[in-house]
Amino acid sequence: MSAEIAKDDPRPESEQAADILRQEILRGDIKPGGHVGSVRDLGTRFKISGMTVQRALAILREDGLILTTSRGSYARDPEQAAEAGEADAGGLPEVLRQLEHLTSQVSELRGRVEALESRSVPGGA
Repeated sequence: MSAEIAKDDPRPESEQAADILRQEILRGDIKPGGHVGSVRDLGTRFKISGMTVQRALAILREDGLILTTSRGSYARDPEQAAEAGEADAGGLPEVLRQLEHLTSQVSELRGRVEALESRSVPGGA
């Protein structure tokens, strides 16, 4: 689990982070059902923003390698994920994945708005 984001890699940081996590899931470093890590922890680990971590997790969700719930993101069994990916091609499961992605983006934006609202404006303006 020591791979790092390469600044000289032409791929976006989100793709690099997704690739690192993908390899950890496929190698079994992150076991099926195991917690992938919080957005904050992964951001610290990879030295990337929370939004970039969210994009990386979205890539892994689209690949069927993780499942995200209100409690975090968890690795799926790679073999079952591949089988589910074949069975779920298109239709309602794809809509649900997109909805899950949009929900995580709304959550991220809500956090940003709350942070902006909590800032005090000097001089009462």
